[in-house]
Amino acid sequence: MTTNRNHVAELDEHRDSVDAHALTIRQVAPGAAGRWLRESWSATLRAPGVSLFYGGLCAAIGVGVLLLGRAMPGLTVKFVIALLMLGPFLAAGLYVTARRHLAGDAGGIAKSFALDGQRRSSLGLFGLFLVFVVATWMMATAVLFAIKITALAPTSAGYVTALGGGLDPLMTLFLIGSGALLAAAVFATSVVAVPLIVDRDAGPIAAAQASWRAVIANPRPMLAWAGVVVGLMLLGVLTAFVGMVLIFPLLGFGSWYAYRELIEAD
Repeated sequence: MTTNRNHVAELDEHRDSVDAHALTIRQVAPGAAGRWLRESWSATLRAPGVSLFYGGLCAAIGVGVLLLGRAMPGLTVKFVIALLMLGPFLAAGLYVTARRHLAGDAGGIAKSFALDGQRRSSLGLFGLFLVFVVATWMMATAVLFAIKITALAPTSAGYVTALGGGLDPLMTLFLIGSGALLAAAVFATSVVAVPLIVDRDAGPIAAAQASWRAVIANPRPMLAWAGVVVGLMLLGVLTAFVGMVLIFPLLGFGSWYAYRELIEAD
C-alpha cells in the first residue's frame, strides 16, 4: 500500500508530457462494457460519500436546467444535451478518487479536488474546449434553424420560436439529430482523455488523440459502452435527473476502468 502511494506521489511530481502516439492502446473484448459497469458499481460502494456528492451535483444541475426550461421550453433540449456532453469533464473528481483508491488511499470529497497545478491547467483547457464546442453547436443550430424558419415564413414570431421561445417539433428533431452527431464526436474525444489527463498529466491535445485511437481500435466495445452511457443518461433524464444521483458516479467510475483497460500502463 505504501509503495502504491509513493508511486502516485512520483507521478504527481514527474510531469513529462505524454506522447499520444507512444501510448500503447489495448484491444478489449466486446463484452468489456459490462465488466466496466460492474467494477464501477463496486467503486461506487467503496466511495459512497464522493459518489453521492458528484451524483447529487449532476442531479442539481439537471434540475436547474429543467426549471430554467419552464420559461424557455425551446432551450430545454439544448441545455440537456449540453449537460450530457459535458459529463466527462464534470466527472474528473471521480477519476481522482478512483486513482487514489488504486494507491490504497480511501480518499474523500476534499481529496477528489486535489489535482496539482499542471493537471488543473490541462483539465481546464480541455473543459474550455468542450464548452466552446457545445456553445458553438448551440449558436449554430439556432442560427441555421432561424434562417430556415424565416425563409419559409419570414415573421418575427418564427424567429423568436427558433431561438428558444417555444417548443417546435421540427426544431426539437433537428436539435436531437445534430446533438447526437456532436455527442458521438465528443464521446470519442473525451472518453479516455479526461482520465488520461488526471492520471498521467497528459496535455489536452495528446489526451484527445489517445481517446480517438482507443475508440478506433475498439469499435465494438466502445459502441457498446456508448450505448450504456446513452441508455443510463436517458434514464436519468426521464427521472427528472433524480436518477443521476446514482447513474452519474456509475458512469464516471466506469469510464475510469475503461481507460485503465484501454491504455497500457507506464
